[in-house]
Amino acid sequence: MATERIDNPFTQRRAQAASPPREAAPAREVAPPRAAAGGASGRDLERALPRAELRLRAMSGYEEEVVESRRRDANTAALCNEIVARCSVAPGADFDAAYQRVRAMSTVDRDAALVRIRILSLGEVVNLDVACPACGHRNEVDFKLSALPLPEGPVPAEVEIGLPDTALPPEPAPRTALARTPNAGDQEDLLSAGLSSESARRTFLLSRVLLRYAGAEGPFDAGFVRALPIAARAAIERAIESAIPDLDLSMAVQCAACSAEFSSPFDVTAFFLPR
Repeated sequence: MATERIDNPFTQRRAQAASPPREAAPAREVAPPRAAAGGASGRDLERALPRAELRLRAMSGYEEEVVESRRRDANTAALCNEIVARCSVAPGADFDAAYQRVRAMSTVDRDAALVRIRILSLGEVVNLDVACPACGHRNEVDFKLSALPLPEGPVPAEVEIGLPDTALPPEPAPRTALARTPNAGDQEDLLSAGLSSESARRTFLLSRVLLRYAGAEGPFDAGFVRALPIAARAAIERAIESAIPDLDLSMAVQCAACSAEFSSPFDVTAFFLPR
């Protein structure tokens, strides 16, 4: 299935904390993913799921047919949102209301729901084929979803931002802005927009999530957001970054052929679908 990683474009400006060194797991042995930011152990998976407020079931033939018909769709967010919505109602039942609930979920809760659906459908063991960047050898790596680190605590719905003096209008104005955190629907629509540049993607998201700016009440269009001083945009982006847990997961792998140690990305939204 053709996939596109659905990163939050704001995270490009996040200073990545150095991960502590960890011994790479040889191929064919359990190699649990690690998170770029702090996360919870797999035991916290069930605790995270109730935030989604969805009763989930295993995938059925209905969902399998949807996946098969859309396996070349690059917008994995749209497909994953639909699968979660379908798996929160009876097989074949109308899922329109559930789909809107899923779109309003944080991406953290949506991804936790995907993990739960994968466990219910195909078990917790995941098998991946990873190419060694040093020699090109294809390594088979297994791990259990119980080892998947998930962030602790709820994602805040809104964040208040202090604006720098250089970003304020000439006349006296409140020194703050208010934004909501992006959700699964924003993620889906961002991919559908087909924007190629990072700055355009940021403008798209900011125009959706900015609620108030220096006393002016939203909603704001893309033109308003595009005209904001760079210092203001950066301050808003940093505040949103800090509120969203980083789900950039990776696995430490040791090549079975050349013994090279390397890190391989693990995409929550791509791994769970039937092969």
